[in-house]
Amino acid sequence: MPRDALFDQAVNRSAVYLERLGPLPEGAGPAEVAARIELWYLKTRFAYRVPLEEVVAALLARPADQPPGALEWAGGREGGWRAR
Repeated sequence: MPRDALFDQAVNRSAVYLERLGPLPEGAGPAEVAARIELWYLKTRFAYRVPLEEVVAALLARPADQPPGALEWAGGREGGWRAR
């Protein structure tokens, strides 16, 4: 799998996992997000190939005013959130 596609998949799957856990507290930082997705990260076979810190940074860049499932990450590490 190409690296950009792998990164996109890691961010999108971790975003779904994070949404299932419920909303983050307002102003949650990287440590809070990392703690919430750590179990997913450790259990997902391909995730170790994408640094957790980069996945967390992408998750924190998601616009908060969008409903769950409305956006997806695309474009690899240099990508961004877009409407599905």
